[in-house]
Amino acid sequence: MIQRLYLFLCFFLSVGSGLVAQSNAGSRTISGFVQDEQSGERLAGALVSAGAIGTSTNTYGFYSLRVPDDSPLQLQVRYIGYLPKALAVAAPLANDTTITIKLQPLANELEEVQVVAERITDLQQANRLTMRSTELKRLPRLMGEADAIKAIQLMPGVQAGREGSSDLIVRGGSPDQNLILLDGVPVYNVSHLLGMFSVFNPDAIKTVDVIKGGFPAPYGGRLSSVVDVQLKEGNNQHFGGEGAIGLISSKLLLEGPLKSDKTSFLLAARRTYLDILSAAAAAMSGETISKYNFYDINAKLNHTFSAKDRVYLSLYGGQDRFTDKQEFEGASQNETQLFKLRWGNGTGALRWNHVFGTKLFSNVTLIHSRYSFSQGSELSINQENISTNRQVAYQSSIRDWGAKADFDFIASNKHSFRFGGSYTYHQFNPESVTLQTDTLTLNSSSFSRILAYEFYTYAEDRMQISTRLQASLGLHFSGFAVNDAFYTSLQPRLALGYTTATGVSIRASYATMAQYLHLLSNTSTGTPTDIWVPATDKVKPQRSWQSTLGAAVVVNQQLELTSDVYYKEMKDVAEFKNGADFISDFFRSGPETNFANFVAPPYQNRITSGRGWSYGTEWMLRKRQGKTTGWVGYTLAWSWRQLDSINFGQKYPYTYDSRHSISVVANHQFSEKLSIGGSWVYRTGFVTTLPSANYKAYNEPVYDPYGSHPSVEIVDYIGERNNYRMPAYHRLDLSLTHTKKKKWGERTWNISVYNAYNRKNPYFLQLSQLNSSSSGNADRRLYQVSLFPILPSFSYGFKF
Repeated sequence: MIQRLYLFLCFFLSVGSGLVAQSNAGSRTISGFVQDEQSGERLAGALVSAGAIGTSTNTYGFYSLRVPDDSPLQLQVRYIGYLPKALAVAAPLANDTTITIKLQPLANELEEVQVVAERITDLQQANRLTMRSTELKRLPRLMGEADAIKAIQLMPGVQAGREGSSDLIVRGGSPDQNLILLDGVPVYNVSHLLGMFSVFNPDAIKTVDVIKGGFPAPYGGRLSSVVDVQLKEGNNQHFGGEGAIGLISSKLLLEGPLKSDKTSFLLAARRTYLDILSAAAAAMSGETISKYNFYDINAKLNHTFSAKDRVYLSLYGGQDRFTDKQEFEGASQNETQLFKLRWGNGTGALRWNHVFGTKLFSNVTLIHSRYSFSQGSELSINQENISTNRQVAYQSSIRDWGAKADFDFIASNKHSFRFGGSYTYHQFNPESVTLQTDTLTLNSSSFSRILAYEFYTYAEDRMQISTRLQASLGLHFSGFAVNDAFYTSLQPRLALGYTTATGVSIRASYATMAQYLHLLSNTSTGTPTDIWVPATDKVKPQRSWQSTLGAAVVVNQQLELTSDVYYKEMKDVAEFKNGADFISDFFRSGPETNFANFVAPPYQNRITSGRGWSYGTEWMLRKRQGKTTGWVGYTLAWSWRQLDSINFGQKYPYTYDSRHSISVVANHQFSEKLSIGGSWVYRTGFVTTLPSANYKAYNEPVYDPYGSHPSVEIVDYIGERNNYRMPAYHRLDLSLTHTKKKKWGERTWNISVYNAYNRKNPYFLQLSQLNSSSSGNADRRLYQVSLFPILPSFSYGFKF
């Protein structure tokens, strides 16, 4: 198999070499960067063309174009949201030339600008959804906060997990199968406020790319998607800022040049004040109230040493804190219970961009990522002036240190290469528990600290075979070493694109992936108690392959219509065995707690693995420019699992299986001052497991003054896994924004309504308890628990 792939790659490289040789005669190279004229931000995906010759900028705004050297030409540059630009280039070109191109943003993006058809024929855009900060802020807001993850959940092929969560369910995958990157650094938990918000501050975001399939060779380590969040670089022309004050949180962003055109900074901070509000409420009522807050900080610094060298330093830190204190007073005993919950992320990236000549671009990055979670309880009992104290602490964390290097080599207008590699050192501290009383201290670790090493290397060859046919062939090779186990994976990637004479772009892709990490979840609600653990000699890594076939077309020069069908096969996906749990119930109150209950068996003994597969079709009609913007998306999908020890080894629908999903998102700009937006989502309900029957169990006789009789216990019979489909989920969100220019800048009022028609969507279902004297099923009822009713909110924003 490896030999065949090697020969296949050599064949394409030889074809590419011929294309390079043919294209270099009598020509010169124009290269450089495309950037925002007002802020100096470099623009990824901008189209640069000279007649029939064209290319697009890479992730960092770099382009390289081979042009004839014997006649004058005109460079055309297009980027959605910016005015097109034309530059005249005189002939003859004696040498290769470097040109930095600056584009002017459109005023409020109200102008009707023709959608550039070449954009959807680019193979880099297949299976990819892109959103910018301006698009995120147009969407309705929950509690006054625009949110990147909530916006992604509105896209076809992507849906939310439970109500209010930050989980992403992509093409039948699980929440842990998404590689989420912040400036190139993995983030392991993206939830604030138990999933109501994500860790991404929308003011600091430049772009968000979501890749659902046909994964380019540089990406690996997850099975279902890549969410690549790029932060703004900081304005290197003018000092400015923006912020907002909402119902439960406020934020502020500052940016500007430290040295014009050379050095710039960005600093963004956000914090909730629920804890301050609850403290005030407690003081007024005299009662103890739970306290919660979160904060996050983004900092970025970049410096341009020369036209070929630029260095970036990007930092993020954030944490959630929850505290609950309860006091009970009795006739002879006073009791105080304190519960604390903490979780947070920290990331850092030091990146160096360098251009070698006019064709080779490099990006070298040092990375660090940290996620930690802890919870603890304190119990104090005062009985007849005798105090008893007990403290329990639970901790889990993962830390990464690594380095990676990526290279883009533009051999010609029709042929380019990407190659590079990465090395990551993982440090897992999955679970540790400490019990401390007045007389002893006990420590337990179900599995001690685990060290692991992960690496990958890749190569990708992208070529324009003819005016209508494109191809991308890549190989991604990865390895993972943990304890005495060593896993490797060779992952071929292939993408083809063909443009018909009528302008329809047809694309197909095939990609294999490997994932060496597992996320163990104690509940289905996506709480921070979920922890990351590595594959071991007993738990294999997850693997998958996915194939897609799609088409895209520009309709009426304003709308993009895309359609895809996909099939995904997954191997060695893991779930807990029936009846298994993760965190023991060691936070219950009472001095009689047995420390043995804290010590759970190793996770390898509590999970089972098997096969998963999903398939479906996705449709999207999108308008990205003009007074009215938005999209309509539809997804028809199936998702299945088949694991040993679950459902008698038979297949069953995955927890997040949802047959139909519809999203409608629209925003209309009435004027420069007033805009209205809305989103409506519908999906078939998820599946859950409910008892299919119950029966009476007769135990030993118990004493009764009127005679002995056996005790009766009603026992549930659980049939098939996920045997009941919950009610459908649907919700309407609305938003009204009024913007006004001021002498000092701009102020904005936003009013949003979440769940506008107060739909009681299911959070989970619960059966009432059966009384031991019950004579049958008639006394049992099924209850639906809902989370969010209609929630209006407002925020005041400013920009200067």
